[in-house]
Amino acid sequence: APVLFSGRSPKSRQCLGVASQEPWGQRTHRSPRARFRAFLRHSHCRYFPLLRDHPDKCGGRVRLLLAVKSAPEHGERREAVRRTWGRELTGPGSGSASDAAAVRTVFLLGRGAAEEGPSGEALRQRLEQEDRAHGDLLRWDFSDTFYNLTLKAVNFLRWFQRRCPSVEFVFQGDDDVFVHPANLLEFLRSRQGDPRLSQLFVGDVIRRAWPIRNQHSKYYIPPELFNQPYPPYAGGGGILMAAPLVRRLLPVSEYLPLFPIDDVFLGMCLKRLGVVPQAHPGFRTFGIHRTRTNHMNWDPCFYRELLMVHQLGPPALINMWEAVHSKNLHCAKTASFL
Repeated sequence: APVLFSGRSPKSRQCLGVASQEPWGQRTHRSPRARFRAFLRHSHCRYFPLLRDHPDKCGGRVRLLLAVKSAPEHGERREAVRRTWGRELTGPGSGSASDAAAVRTVFLLGRGAAEEGPSGEALRQRLEQEDRAHGDLLRWDFSDTFYNLTLKAVNFLRWFQRRCPSVEFVFQGDDDVFVHPANLLEFLRSRQGDPRLSQLFVGDVIRRAWPIRNQHSKYYIPPELFNQPYPPYAGGGGILMAAPLVRRLLPVSEYLPLFPIDDVFLGMCLKRLGVVPQAHPGFRTFGIHRTRTNHMNWDPCFYRELLMVHQLGPPALINMWEAVHSKNLHCAKTASFL
């Protein structure tokens, strides 16, 4: 039986920040085995103090909240997102005058590795200046490492429950993806009236996957930690969720033992709720299969029809965004993914 599902999770509690402990930290625990020992030792710690908060971010009626997983050192990525798909909007949507299309953006961060070095103070000052300018950073007092992405997920669920009573849908994704918010809004508008919409969880769904045993992979999971197929889950590069389902995820995430891969952990929560994630071809978590002869490699007409594509760095993201929204773009009839 998998260790993580041998019973109820230890009682969750608010934990001190990284000044006193570094749960699942990759810097102090070098080997995979040592990292997992640290993970198990600190797995009762899920909630950490907020270093930066914006309690009014979800004020009013918000159709779509963009929650972007980032890291303190990724300032260039965040700026590219703000210039492109993360731009906040207020006003009527693409459907009708009554379709609220207010779009808000937050970036989810912990503490960065660079903050511990000689340039740490400079990084903290840059983050403070960035947040004063944009007002969109949510930052918790835990180490921002791959194994702590699950902490980022559960702390965001808690923040969302407290701060966002009027949000209708949430897109959660990485800071190196291309997203088409207008297509997300149209996708949602076209499904208005569907009784299943309140349980929406859609993305690039992975099924029948087993834990990776290669110790050189960042996705490595030892057999004693989990030894059965993963439940269906959506790749964390980008997922679209209905707010009622997001609120249902919080109590389940408090009950289930934490798992060090955030995508899979959310899949475990969905399984406990009896919700099956929906696959959608417009979500390309693993990017576009690029070959020399594939005309879709960097075709803005193709990107224009998608909802999300991973992986684009800041220059490529800005260039593609400008190409997709260029008035000079003329496309033949293409496949629609909506």
